[in-house]
Amino acid sequence: MKKALLTLCLVLAGTATYAQKFDEPEPGDWALGLNIPMTWGDDLHLGVQPKVQYYATSQFRIETSFGYYFKAGDNKGNRIDWDLNLNFHYLFPMKDTGLWIYPILGVQMLHRHYTDSKAFKEEYKADNPGDDMDDHMRVGLNIGAGLQYDIEERLYVNAEVKYTYTNDFDRGNVLIGIGYRF
Repeated sequence: MKKALLTLCLVLAGTATYAQKFDEPEPGDWALGLNIPMTWGDDLHLGVQPKVQYYATSQFRIETSFGYYFKAGDNKGNRIDWDLNLNFHYLFPMKDTGLWIYPILGVQMLHRHYTDSKAFKEEYKADNPGDDMDDHMRVGLNIGAGLQYDIEERLYVNAEVKYTYTNDFDRGNVLIGIGYRF
């Protein structure tokens, strides 16, 4: 057991110190990818989020994505969310490591749909006359930070943490993803 643990530690140490320097993205490059987001606010919510990225410069990129969040029960009844995002990233390379860190700033359009819970709907409508409780659309501001690691010349993995400020649906987001630049 000790030998296996020692071997694993040596392998991890060797891969951590070995880094390849890949070419930086070029202006006009595109990337396609997929994020797995987890949001929290009223409750935890898991989804899928395909993304398209455009490199305006070698370090500035524009990302658009569509997130669909699986049906989740919360204290307000079952709900389904989807969102559209337009985010801006400025990538800072970490010297000769294949790592990039970047701030995130953008906008989000969030749609929330409640599927049941008659008691909550009745209570909500009593407090908010004239408001259709079943469907809500909000526009919010995304702010956060990300980390990207280049696995190969054009293949990378990323992790992001961001917060979305909206009128009444603020929520935090943690995303892990993969992308391919072409």
